[in-house]
Amino acid sequence: MILQKSDFQERIERARKQLLTTDLGAVLVFSTESEPAGVRYFADYWPSFETTAVLIPRSGEAALIIGPESLTYAKSRSRLDRIIQVMDFRESSQPDYPGSKHPDWSAILGEFKVKKLGISGWHMFPHSIMANIAGALGGFENVVSADELLRPVTIKKMPCEIECLRKAARISEVGFKAILDTIKPGMTEAELCGIATAAMLGAGAEATGYPIWCCSGPNSNQAISRPSLRRVQTGEIIHFSIGAKVEGYSASIGRPVVLGQCPGEIRKFMQVGLDAANLTFELIQAGSHAGEVAKKIHGYVIGKGYGHALLYGPAHGCGQMECEYPFLETSSTYILEEGMTFMQDMFLSQNGMGFRWEDGLIVRKGPAEQLSSYGRQINIIEV
Repeated sequence: MILQKSDFQERIERARKQLLTTDLGAVLVFSTESEPAGVRYFADYWPSFETTAVLIPRSGEAALIIGPESLTYAKSRSRLDRIIQVMDFRESSQPDYPGSKHPDWSAILGEFKVKKLGISGWHMFPHSIMANIAGALGGFENVVSADELLRPVTIKKMPCEIECLRKAARISEVGFKAILDTIKPGMTEAELCGIATAAMLGAGAEATGYPIWCCSGPNSNQAISRPSLRRVQTGEIIHFSIGAKVEGYSASIGRPVVLGQCPGEIRKFMQVGLDAANLTFELIQAGSHAGEVAKKIHGYVIGKGYGHALLYGPAHGCGQMECEYPFLETSSTYILEEGMTFMQDMFLSQNGMGFRWEDGLIVRKGPAEQLSSYGRQINIIEV
């Protein structure tokens, strides 16, 4: 294990320092099964079926809050000793659990002497639960967003976090190598994703970093996708986004592949994306203005005649989630700082086809440290 229990306590204390600059009595960090980052960051707990949160008070012991069914599981995983069950965090089918007696929000928040609560994970938080909490606190004015409050805690990564990302990137490479060693015309997108997944789990990943995908031919222009049962063919773009999760930290590598003869226009198109990806690593440096970096990279793509193919980017934050705050965009106003981590992410699409070049990076004083470069080349495979 890379992460130790003391790392999680340090995170709680850094969050508490932020909390003490406000009039909030506590912060409730909310997570779901598909978006587990907040609670994983503070408690190392990843819910299954149910939702969850970590309650960080101004003083005293932080608590993991779970639903009615997960106590045994939570005790085996949580890095926090205090665990509280609440009916509001039960699974979405809303079972009654007759005979179960768990405290309501009035009891929980009363114990911690909370009169005003900040919620991190604000845009995911269910309104029905928000209403119950507001009722316990005397009105919605006593429940506010705490997402921005906690960003200084998570935005720059500790050495142990960076090591998790490095390991996740190495295992992601194993998944892509398995693709390159196996792929042939007629295999389905789902089959190819299964091969990559098995390779990464066998190499030490706890899970995939996100629902990985293979998008081929007419599916390749989907910036966010899932694999289908379509069979890959020669002479078309086959786009892979493959990532491993290690101790909660998610990496990704995005690569286009072409089987057999590659049409000249497709090769040129992919090369522009690759060159823009490599430029991203050069320009992302500590002290640089994020928006100006994005403008230069977009300007390069526009200058090559592919401005119409741009969707976003050219990078986004990464860590507990493969895609987390902040995005690096032409509208960004922040300054890049050493220790920030990003996914360089160049997605281009035109004429019903597209691709992504993606790799993790760590912001340094010079050019960014690359988490991976394996297979970041024009991959044309003979068949």
